[in-house]
Amino acid sequence: MFRGLSLAAKCLLVFSVATTLVVLAAMVAPWIRMTRLIDEGQLEVSRQMVAVWERLGESENSLTGPPSPGRLWNLPAPGIVTTQRAGISARMLTLAEARVDDDPFVRESITFFEARPMEVDRQRASWVGTSREYRYARAVWTTGARGTGRQLAGLIELKRPSISATSQLITNTAYLLLAGAAVLLAALVVFYVITRKLVLAPVGQLRLAAERAREGNLAFRSDIQTGDEFQELSETFNWMVTDLQATQDRLRAINAAMDVKLHELEASNSSLHQAAKLKGEFLASVSHELRTPLNSINGFAELLLEIARGELEQGEPSATLLKRIRYLENILTAGRGLLALINSLLEMARIEAGKVDLRIELVNVRDSCDGLLGLINPLATKKHVTTTLEVADDVPIIRTDHRKLQQIIFNFLSNAVKFSQPLEKTGREPSIVLRAERLPAGGGADSEERVRISVIDNGPGIPKDEQQLIFEKFYQAEGGHTREASGTGLGLAICKDLATLLNAEIQLVSDVGRGSMFSLILPVTLHPPAPPAAASPVEALPANGIAARLAE
Repeated sequence: MFRGLSLAAKCLLVFSVATTLVVLAAMVAPWIRMTRLIDEGQLEVSRQMVAVWERLGESENSLTGPPSPGRLWNLPAPGIVTTQRAGISARMLTLAEARVDDDPFVRESITFFEARPMEVDRQRASWVGTSREYRYARAVWTTGARGTGRQLAGLIELKRPSISATSQLITNTAYLLLAGAAVLLAALVVFYVITRKLVLAPVGQLRLAAERAREGNLAFRSDIQTGDEFQELSETFNWMVTDLQATQDRLRAINAAMDVKLHELEASNSSLHQAAKLKGEFLASVSHELRTPLNSINGFAELLLEIARGELEQGEPSATLLKRIRYLENILTAGRGLLALINSLLEMARIEAGKVDLRIELVNVRDSCDGLLGLINPLATKKHVTTTLEVADDVPIIRTDHRKLQQIIFNFLSNAVKFSQPLEKTGREPSIVLRAERLPAGGGADSEERVRISVIDNGPGIPKDEQQLIFEKFYQAEGGHTREASGTGLGLAICKDLATLLNAEIQLVSDVGRGSMFSLILPVTLHPPAPPAAASPVEALPANGIAARLAE
């Protein structure tokens, strides 16, 4: 309702409405009293007019002689209506005639006088059009038979308009309205002057100061000297602006220092980028250079080992020949381990650089798991570990990257074999179960059917506080047996990244002394991922540096 109005307009509008209502309410009582006084004066006029009318009736009785039967002595004849000019009429009615009269005022008057024997007359005023009309009734009392007291015999009814009363009421009402308007106008003028000086001027000053502060001019100060709450508000506003100015100065100083630091960071970032680039180039070059001689070393070691084993089969075993075979086996084991480490570093670099391509194809889970067990069986047989394959009949054909799926599951199997403990140490036969099962689709619009492939062993288990850490890069769980097993700590980290690429998740359930279960839960159908958004230069540093160079 008041939206868009200024404070002065709102105050003036509200005060005008309130003052108008107060003035009108204050005028009601004088107007009612004035009307009542005029009506009381008109009552006396009505009495005089009826008295004159009665005298006229007495004169008529003196000429006509004694009253006839059914008439009252010294009263006009009942039912006679005397009509004069200006619409004045008077008549006298007996009690019986008044009871059956059609005029409601007459019947009300009979009821009034019967209920109040001491009343003599009554009057009712009303507006008829633009004139004031008065209805007057005077009771006619007679003495009852055998002196039983007064009895109502009839009434005299007078109806007349009053021009003077109408004129007085209109004039007095006009005077009241003019007086109310004058009072209202004076109140509005006084209110506007006082409000503008005591309220609107300080508010305008505060508004001007706030606008200057919003524009950034913190040197402007509000100057209000009213000695009231507005002055206190002005002083508080000035203190706030002073604090803002001091804070702004401090921020400017901090920003200047930050600019210097930013330039230093830019220079350091450029240096780090160059260093990372050189380091990446170096590592990439060294990695490729290392793989070439390593392949040669491993190849010659395998060739020498085959020659030595051939000599062992052809002749008697000698200590020198056995020692040579053992040395060659150590060389070959170390070379393969170093080659596996370099391959893991290159695989991790490719994943971080986002250069891993997905080759989605149909995969038979049973055949894939059977092939993986065939690959791990020689190592498991060497450590006397029993392997078992459990594939449910309802496992469907899935669409995913077959190579990465085999890489994850084979890593689980190799870890299970690596950390399995012999029967002599645990008192139970070491075993590994490779299980594949179908998981039904759950509730929700985005749910889909999935497949879970689990590797279950009865090895030493993993403590609760390390179950999340083992997926970190280069992390190896503590413990004597864990430390006895070789490894770089990259296998599970690579598996976690590959599982993300396959839109899958890895679950681990393990308890110390009872074994572990590593599970890969993947969808039946893998949808190709959307192309990644371009990274910022800072975020792209690792990929542009070491990771990108290693992935080449």
